[in-house]
Amino acid sequence: MSAENKKFQIVVKNLPYHTSWQKLKDFFNQMENCSVEHADVVKRGNSTVGIVTFSSEDVVKEAILTYDNYNWEGKEIKVYKAGEEEDEEPVQVNSTSLYVGNLPFTYGWQELKDLFRSTKGEVVHADVFKDYQGRSKGYGIVQMKSVEDAVRAIEDLNGFEIEGRKLEVREDRNSSKEGCQLHVGNLLFEERWQSLKEHFSKAGNVVHADIVLDSNGRSKGFGTVLMSTPEEANKAIEMFNETDFNGRTIQVKLDKFAGDSRSNNYNYRGGRGGYSSRGGYNSGRGKSFRGGRGGFANSGNRSQQGYDIVVGNIPFTTRWKELKDLVEKLELNPSFADVPLEGSRAKGIGIVSFKTEEEAQNAINKLNDYEYQGRKLFARMKN
Repeated sequence: MSAENKKFQIVVKNLPYHTSWQKLKDFFNQMENCSVEHADVVKRGNSTVGIVTFSSEDVVKEAILTYDNYNWEGKEIKVYKAGEEEDEEPVQVNSTSLYVGNLPFTYGWQELKDLFRSTKGEVVHADVFKDYQGRSKGYGIVQMKSVEDAVRAIEDLNGFEIEGRKLEVREDRNSSKEGCQLHVGNLLFEERWQSLKEHFSKAGNVVHADIVLDSNGRSKGFGTVLMSTPEEANKAIEMFNETDFNGRTIQVKLDKFAGDSRSNNYNYRGGRGGYSSRGGYNSGRGKSFRGGRGGFANSGNRSQQGYDIVVGNIPFTTRWKELKDLVEKLELNPSFADVPLEGSRAKGIGIVSFKTEEEAQNAINKLNDYEYQGRKLFARMKN
């Protein structure tokens, strides 16, 4: 190709995976008064790039103006004049585990696995995370066989649009927990992530702290703490294992499930401690493991056991502060308020605690059948 013609070339990145040179040529020939002189599709690393040659500078400018950031078969293509844009930084990953966000809710593990197979890499495992009702949370994890396969998958599928949703594909940050995450047992049932994080900060930098809750939002009496390094995790074990914490002798050990979501059957729901767990695991082939980003966004720590009531049919936009404000508006004096979350979405129920049984019963009487934002609430004592 002559140096003169090369001046009229464009580069097209992020092409749909199976684009041929003929398909690329036909695509740009759609422009008015345009004749493509030459089109080619080449491999650069693990990505597919198109090169199109036109007859004049004006047509090059028109092609860029018309098709840069254009959505073509679910891919947002990038169009620029040859030689005018530096190569993008190559994708760098250190793990074969990939996080896939913004999935269509119709996707299960099989559809996710098939999608990643289309990148010509080998898929070891694929999962879509589900809520307690078995519905997709819109994200999943894919384990590729090699780092090279993971890089190719990111380059081909990050930003890929399916059913109107643009995918986010990146290295799974959760895969770096091995050797750093601790299991903390024999906690007070009233313990919250804040006090757990504060306590373990004496041993080093705490990335996150979680209290593990059951399906009713009650503590299971244990939690997890993620330290920044394995050295800090080992230091925390030495400092805190078999020591007193708020009146109980806690057990601290390395979490054998860290970094392996397939084995993790904890219900993490306390995730405001820095790093938010992305939830549980569901293979689509067996039992479902629950989790979520958030859990109980609470109004404060409870230092003692109170009388809890459940408030149901609250709007899904309601958080603990709005619930507490509502209760106080009814001339009640709550000591604690929580709204359980599944991911970032409320479950439509709240927990309110009072110091005496009489106060709790009075709250039930006032809240039952109370109309709030067009919804009729119900209230009862928590079992």
